[in-house]
Amino acid sequence: APVTDWFMGDDFHHNGAFFQMDAFSFYSGFGKPRPKPTTVGPKGFTFPVRDAYKFSLEAGSLPTLTKYMGDSILFWKDLYAHPDYDAWWQARDARRAMYDIKPATLVVGGLFDAEDCYGAWNLYKAIEKQSPSTNNKLVMGPWYHGQWASRDGSFLGNVKFGNNTSFWYQNNIELPFFNFYLKGKGTDPKLPEATIFFTGENQWKKFDQWPPAATQPQEIYFSSNNGLSWEKPSAKTAPSSYISDPAHPVPYTEDVHFSRTREYMTDDQRFASRRTDVLTFQTPPLENDLTLAGTVIADLKASITGTDADFVIKLIDVFPDDFSYAGDVSQPNRSSGGSYPMGGYQMLVRGEIMRGKYRNSFSTPSPFKPGKIETVKFDLPDVAHTFKKGHRLMIQVQSSWFPLADRNPQTFVNIYQAEPKDFK
Repeated sequence: APVTDWFMGDDFHHNGAFFQMDAFSFYSGFGKPRPKPTTVGPKGFTFPVRDAYKFSLEAGSLPTLTKYMGDSILFWKDLYAHPDYDAWWQARDARRAMYDIKPATLVVGGLFDAEDCYGAWNLYKAIEKQSPSTNNKLVMGPWYHGQWASRDGSFLGNVKFGNNTSFWYQNNIELPFFNFYLKGKGTDPKLPEATIFFTGENQWKKFDQWPPAATQPQEIYFSSNNGLSWEKPSAKTAPSSYISDPAHPVPYTEDVHFSRTREYMTDDQRFASRRTDVLTFQTPPLENDLTLAGTVIADLKASITGTDADFVIKLIDVFPDDFSYAGDVSQPNRSSGGSYPMGGYQMLVRGEIMRGKYRNSFSTPSPFKPGKIETVKFDLPDVAHTFKKGHRLMIQVQSSWFPLADRNPQTFVNIYQAEPKDFK
């Protein structure tokens, strides 16, 4: 899971939005100075409650977390010193060095890597563009961060993948590749250009390029009655609206926890569908399988009442109401035991956030003019998923994803220095 750009999509920022949970939890321990070698790692922050949503909301703005963090963690200071995508961030983008690469390269990542999904896709693409003669291969499985090295890759959270994908990868790709290129044993495995696991149909597929040559661009539009349409709506279509309140941000998961979950990448989104501050659009049940492969582009026409806002787009697979995995034990309620109720499950396939003030430039933020319709356009990391016949495709729009991402005060300010009065 290569790291490329910590401002655009890996680990600590996504499209300029600060990934508060990861940065605070990780660097409160890892970032502490270690002036001499030690066998015991530094202790991280001790959360007073085991509820990250409650703790983060009560902490308020980022300056409070800075007080908790203390004065010794240099990276936290760097965050404050570089709130925008300046030369400091740009110089640290690993893609800038991807030229004239001689060794054979195997880029491996997880479709559901909460830390570095962005990095795997985009490092591969950078090598292809900037070092075209490199023997560069891509493998993406249905994995969380590091699950390709685990003993079991047959599920993530409530979603099952049909077989042990990690074991298959280790035996059919990793071991032959390492034996030949690192140990000089065996024959050239002659891997395909891209070996990608497609969730939904739960199949490995091999391609001569990524995205596959056979893919065709397809636009889908919001339509009336919370629908999705393949046809462009008329100019008379009424807009959809919601109220985003920083005092009641949309949680990124229904779970109560204090450490960011890896399972949120495939979580059930029914909890979000029930909120009035989340717009939900969906197709009728599909008459045929629908496969998406490659980058998803969100193209919003948005008008807000403030001067800044975040926009979260979630691509979701809605399972049929009668769906269940083979062997699952059906029970009348959760307290009876048995498996998670998968009928009607709203599986997060891909989600991404965009900090609105960077809609025109990540280096030079600009405020919204209240009431003015503006374009907010951004990429979601690549997907490889088949929506099966009878399933629905759903898209959700919201303006917070808390506390995964920090709260946007919805006023045009330096969020690292935002005060409680700035949140509106």
